[in-house]
Amino acid sequence: MNFAIWLDGTVLKVDLTDQLYAIYKGGEAELPVVKEAFEDSLEFLSKVSRKHEVVILSPYNEEVTGEIMRSIGLSFKYIANQGRTKPSKNPYEQLFSAYKWDPLETITIGSSPLDLLSARFYDSRIKVVCVERFRDCSRYSPFLLVRDMREALDRLIRLRKVQL
Repeated sequence: MNFAIWLDGTVLKVDLTDQLYAIYKGGEAELPVVKEAFEDSLEFLSKVSRKHEVVILSPYNEEVTGEIMRSIGLSFKYIANQGRTKPSKNPYEQLFSAYKWDPLETITIGSSPLDLLSARFYDSRIKVVCVERFRDCSRYSPFLLVRDMREALDRLIRLRKVQL
C-alpha cells in the first residue's frame, strides 16, 4: 500500500478546515503556520515508511511546506498547494501524476471532512482513514474512523494493509 497523509490536522496540531473551505468557496483566509506535530503521527510515519511509500499532502505552498517539514524533522516527499487545495481534487491529481500510484493501492489519512472529500472527488476507490482530532468525519463514511494514529496503525495491521 501507498500512503498519502495530510500535513494539517493529521501530522500538525492545527485545524484549517474553516479557512480552507472559505478559500475553496472563493473567499480569503490566512492559514496559520504551526510547527508542532502530534507524536503519534511521527511514530506512525516512522514505522510505516520502512516498508511503504509515503507522501505528505500539504495545503501550504512549496516554501512553507518545506520549512514546516524541516522544522518537525520530516524528510518525506510531499505535494504542496499549487493554487487549489482541498476539497478540490487537485492535490490528488498532482499526487497520482507525479508518483503513478494505483488508487486501489492507496490509503489517505486525514482529519477533516475536506480531506475525505478531496480524495473522493479524485477517485472514490482511494481508501480514506479519518483521525478524529478536530472534526467528525463519520457522515462521509471513511474506510476507517479512528481516535489517533496508534489506533490507525493497529487497525491497518489487522486488516493487512500495513506490513512492519
